[in-house]
Amino acid sequence: MKKKLLLMVFFLCSCYALKAQTKSVTGKVIDAGTKESLIGVTITIPGTKIGTTTDVNGLFNLNVPTGSDKLLVTYIGYQEQMVSITGTSLTISLAANTKNLNDVVVVGYGTQKKKDLTGAISTISAEDITGRQTAQISESLQGAIPGVSVTRSSAAPGAGATVQIRGVTTLNSNAPLVVVDGIPVSSMDLVNPNDVESFSVLKDASSASIYGSRGAAGVILITTKRGKNGASNLDYNFEYALQKPTALPTYVNSPTYMRYFNEQATNDGAATGPYANDYIVNFDARRAATPDLFPFGNTDWQSLILTRDYAPRQEHNLSFTSGTEKLKTKASFGYQDIGAFYNNYNYERYQFRVNNDIKLSDKFNANVDLSFRRLNNLSPVNNPFSGQSPIYEARVMPPIYAATYTNGAYAIAKDGRNPLAQLNEGGTTTGASNQLQGRLALNFKPIRDLTLTAQVAPTFDFDKSKAFSKKIAYTNADGTPSAATNTALTTLRESRNETYQLNSQFLANYTKSFNNKHNFSALAGFESIYFNYETLGAGRDGFALTDYPYLSVGSQLLRDNSSDAGQESLQSFFGRLTYDFMGKYYIQANLRYDQSSRFAPGFRGASYPSFSAGWSISEENFMKNVKWVSFLKLRASYGGVGNQRITNPYQNNAQNYYPSQASIDLSNTALFYQNGVLVPLTTAAQTIYAIRDIRWETTKSSDIGIDAAFLNNRLSVTADYYKKSTKDILLSLDIPYNLGYDRPTQNAGILDVYGWELGLNWKDKIGDFTYSAGFNIADAKSKIKNMNGTRQEINSQQVNMEGSQFNEWYGYLSTGIYQNVATANGAARTSSAITVGDIGYVDLDNNGIINANDRVLLGGSLPRYQYGGNINVGYKGFDFSMAFQGVGKRLSRLNNDVVRPFQEQFGNFPTLLDGNFWSKSNSAEQNLAAQYPRLSNTSSTNNYASSDFWLIDGSYFRLKNATLGYTFNKQALLKKIGLQSIRIYVAANDFLTSSKFPKYADPESGNASYPIVTTFLGGVAVKF
Repeated sequence: MKKKLLLMVFFLCSCYALKAQTKSVTGKVIDAGTKESLIGVTITIPGTKIGTTTDVNGLFNLNVPTGSDKLLVTYIGYQEQMVSITGTSLTISLAANTKNLNDVVVVGYGTQKKKDLTGAISTISAEDITGRQTAQISESLQGAIPGVSVTRSSAAPGAGATVQIRGVTTLNSNAPLVVVDGIPVSSMDLVNPNDVESFSVLKDASSASIYGSRGAAGVILITTKRGKNGASNLDYNFEYALQKPTALPTYVNSPTYMRYFNEQATNDGAATGPYANDYIVNFDARRAATPDLFPFGNTDWQSLILTRDYAPRQEHNLSFTSGTEKLKTKASFGYQDIGAFYNNYNYERYQFRVNNDIKLSDKFNANVDLSFRRLNNLSPVNNPFSGQSPIYEARVMPPIYAATYTNGAYAIAKDGRNPLAQLNEGGTTTGASNQLQGRLALNFKPIRDLTLTAQVAPTFDFDKSKAFSKKIAYTNADGTPSAATNTALTTLRESRNETYQLNSQFLANYTKSFNNKHNFSALAGFESIYFNYETLGAGRDGFALTDYPYLSVGSQLLRDNSSDAGQESLQSFFGRLTYDFMGKYYIQANLRYDQSSRFAPGFRGASYPSFSAGWSISEENFMKNVKWVSFLKLRASYGGVGNQRITNPYQNNAQNYYPSQASIDLSNTALFYQNGVLVPLTTAAQTIYAIRDIRWETTKSSDIGIDAAFLNNRLSVTADYYKKSTKDILLSLDIPYNLGYDRPTQNAGILDVYGWELGLNWKDKIGDFTYSAGFNIADAKSKIKNMNGTRQEINSQQVNMEGSQFNEWYGYLSTGIYQNVATANGAARTSSAITVGDIGYVDLDNNGIINANDRVLLGGSLPRYQYGGNINVGYKGFDFSMAFQGVGKRLSRLNNDVVRPFQEQFGNFPTLLDGNFWSKSNSAEQNLAAQYPRLSNTSSTNNYASSDFWLIDGSYFRLKNATLGYTFNKQALLKKIGLQSIRIYVAANDFLTSSKFPKYADPESGNASYPIVTTFLGGVAVKF
């Protein structure tokens, strides 16, 4: 009994002691501005897991341990606050967080606060770029920014994506200008994604006109990471990935192929087909009895070529950051190795960068940067018969040709065209690209509000390639030597290319505020860009040693060489003025004057002005009581930008560098008698008539937009509507043939583009759970207003002409497949050979014949309503993100390797057609339901002509990326071994696609191109 009493007394004392160790704190959390109660605010005791949230009235109650005198108050959209416990009842006021609006955005030759922007500028975070786990930066942008179109046709090792900003701008180059740390570069994929600090896209004329003649297609500004004061870190990241094709076409086996080929032959008038019925019916037995001597194989060429089900990809990134008041350094090293699905194909990339910020004095500081990139490429020599890649060869070669004999020797296949032998023994192309880039910037601040910057940045490129094409000698099935071979001689072609670019800038930035009401800034600058290149090529044929790829071993009688060179320069003056009154009313003006060496004197200069204005409505007094509006601004802009990239300077033709100057072409085609013998001598002739007054292409652009934030900055909205009009587009116009010149290039074209963009983002936090979501959608439609009567036909399927969209589908309007002879004979046809089972077309001019005059515009080929989005969630150490992308409307055509039978008149037969084409052996009901025309080589020109018959709905939805990770950063063991954190993650890219394409085809894949891939990867990131 005494023991029970003692236990009871001990329990009561313990409860009293515990109660005495805590105290109850109550309070209310309100908005500092509106004084309204805030719901769901998180209140925690720092360093503990003790916490609570406010109720619907903004009230909270929390038991606080004795000795704790602070509360941490956090709420999304508001500034975090540490509150002292001064009593048992508290009233806590939270101020709205304007951090996002005060974020600094990189603009042309400077920075501005996000809230002060009056142009159409979009940004993407560095975390979003690296978080998508792509090998190239360009691919990570797909679906990430409204108005930025990213398209792919291949996922080959090292391949990037095509980026366009706000649709097309010209009938020539539509690639945007890419600037890295103030230096123009040829591609954004030259940058290691892990080095990116910020990424800005200048989309309208007011933001891009500061780049003048290079800004018509938009500008992408990339800023790399730099050291920070007081921070010393060493980071290492490793990823390993496996890639598999999202879709691959499949083909019928040999007996089916022979049966269909026979049907084609009889359809075209032959009495019988080339393949005996006995071979078809008894194929397996006959082949098993004499596998080498039996004339036909049953080869799945695609499986033989694509020997790997999964292609490997690995990446290592190491970075070091250190910072003091005098010196801040950021150094990084990246290595990437990407394999392929077949042999002799690989991409390897080394990247090194070091950024230094040096404080010389209170008025002087300097930026000293150095970067180096090395690319190693290995690929098979293209097939000598077709000039095509192994992918094309694997898909065109029919199964009836054997790849190897039973003894392992390579079979002759089709007259020596053996894709497997060519891939393994036909030689390789190796390439090495080296780029060294430096940057020195000196910044001087003579007075408080003025900063002067002088920058010089040289870039050196040293590239080389070696293509060694080997002759393969075959043997016959009986072991005797064969006359068949893949090429007549073993050849070696080598090239050496050197380029040099020097970018020099001088900038003056001045900022001033008066009475905290009038805010003024000015920029004045000068920029000079000089670029030159030289190329050297050499080759020899007739190599006795096929494993020694050096020119000295080749025949001295079969040799050639070549060289080329070019240079250009651009000098520019530019300026920008900005003014705002109390953060309410904004005005900005830009002006750039460019002079290019690529134009004739008198036409080298051009000016590009732009103007923009903004009104922050949310700063007006009448908006102060609208509690659900955090920020609201209207903006508008108008201006001009140019395009000096009117021709391709890498086509080994001086005319492309200086289109206003006539050039002389040299050749050895003329024959002259010397001592009674005909000998070729070098001759020269002017072949192009140069137009002296060629001038810049100019794009005028207008934009109206809105930037808004709602619900304590949880929801942000950006919307734009724009119009672009480009004039003086360079076109090749007709001249009389008797002048003896090719068509000259002249300023003639006009192209208009209309479009709109919408971006939505939501971000919130509930206790330890954070989440965000974003969605964007954009559309752009082009219309060619004038081409001076010319027409550009592209691949016999698309056209640029007055009234058309850019690269619009062009062809016949089909009436379907003729179901009986009478209908076919009574219709207008392309020829009298067209009959039942073929495709019929509308005779638009009613002349009884289907010809080129019956072709019409069929619809745009470019994607419309492009959209994308992301979802991000986090809980304590866990993080999960997902990104998606798609196209809402597009007219597409299935690639030939999926839908075209007997390419090159002998090629493979896709299984998509098996049982789905019109056939004389079908019933009438089956033919009525047939999707494809009859098999006929005679009618192939008619049946596979460009028409709406072959156009399909090309819209699609794709999950671009899903990543799941966990970060260890609080474990005592980590600190003991000197680690700050370890993050482990897994991810998948392009793993789910919904479209109306057949399962054999990917909606993005090009014709016979390397497949689009699904990527599965795992990675670890360690911070020391």
